[in-house]
Amino acid sequence: MKRSIKIAVAAAIALSATSAFATNGDHMIGLSAESRALGGTGIAHNMGSANALTNPALLAKLKGKDEFIFAGTIFDSDVQVSTNAGSVNDPTKGVDMTSAEDASVIPAISLAHRINDDLVFGLGMYGTAGMGTDWRGTDKSLIQNYNGKVDLYNMRSSLMLMQFTPSLAYGNDIYGLGLTGIVQYGALSVDYDTNDAATNAKHIGSGVSNDIGFGFQLGGYYNPTKSLTIGAVYKSAIDMEYKNQISDAAEAYGYGSNPLALPAKSDHLEQPEEYGIGVSYELDKFTATMDVKEIKWSDAKGYKDFGWDDQTVYALGLKYSADSYWLGLGYNYGKNPVPNNKSNVPVNGNPAYNTDGDTMNLFNYAMFPATVEEAYTIGGGYSINETLALDMAYTYSPEVSDTVETTTVATGSATNTKHSQQALTLAVKFNF
Repeated sequence: MKRSIKIAVAAAIALSATSAFATNGDHMIGLSAESRALGGTGIAHNMGSANALTNPALLAKLKGKDEFIFAGTIFDSDVQVSTNAGSVNDPTKGVDMTSAEDASVIPAISLAHRINDDLVFGLGMYGTAGMGTDWRGTDKSLIQNYNGKVDLYNMRSSLMLMQFTPSLAYGNDIYGLGLTGIVQYGALSVDYDTNDAATNAKHIGSGVSNDIGFGFQLGGYYNPTKSLTIGAVYKSAIDMEYKNQISDAAEAYGYGSNPLALPAKSDHLEQPEEYGIGVSYELDKFTATMDVKEIKWSDAKGYKDFGWDDQTVYALGLKYSADSYWLGLGYNYGKNPVPNNKSNVPVNGNPAYNTDGDTMNLFNYAMFPATVEEAYTIGGGYSINETLALDMAYTYSPEVSDTVETTTVATGSATNTKHSQQALTLAVKFNF
């Protein structure tokens, strides 16, 4: 089974270059063009077959017999890292570098089939999350190797996640319930060069590791009136293990060399548990939507080891619908879940091991900077005929700037990360 799933997603994974393509931690803010146009909402808003991973119960509101959506998101992020430590010989020399990652193409495919008046079956394949940076091939550095080579550790990190989603929904005009089974494929790579003396310098990293995990999502909706929909969802955590990735990357910083002071890092990286509520209200040709959800980063394996905080996400959307087209706009906010970990704090009371906070900051802000907080969204759709429609959405996350302490991990100063994003989503929808 694992082999067949890997073959099925190989082409889709290959489309995605190293990038930090998320607004809510490492999560996409929406998986369909309509959801992304409306700020990532969808817990209470009917979007047809695309509801499998927003609220599966809403599949029961499917219009018609069958629906198929094929979408792709062209995603581009701009990540910069700067420090006032250019080299060990000249700590006043500063650097300001931009990650060399290319734009990513992220697929989303969904279909739904009405079994009878009350039951709808859904199936989807989505690129759902990811993050990373690429500092290879540069001629500048946070510090300088003893052999004179200058680079940013040649760091490269990449996390890509895809989810397959068989779903079943039961519903009527008053209420509905839905269940989505989730098969998740993940690929993670972390590698860099150490900056030890020339005789000891070495490359850390063993290529890409992958895994398959399983989870589920439950959803429900209630219509107290014809115009008002209230929705609620719960999504389980999905545990993943990427062999020799996190553990090897952390070992060079002393994790595992003295387990009493710095225990070895696990290779588990668990996608966190989530839950949320949403409301959608229709008035004439306008629909207003709002979602609030909680992402439990602090309980997820791997993320909690790197100090991530829980994240509350607020999403708003407004849609105008005419006979043959719709227009929408939205806003999404989730506070940066990656904290500035405390520096120079003895680990387990041992002052000889006081770099833990700085090390976590370097990993989080140079390799996995999931730091953007806001997204402004706009989009629309046009129905060519009763069967075929085209949708699109544009999302923009303005630049955020964060400065964290990294003094004790050989950079000699604090590290500043700047991060912004933009994305264009295009979709083709078929209704039968």
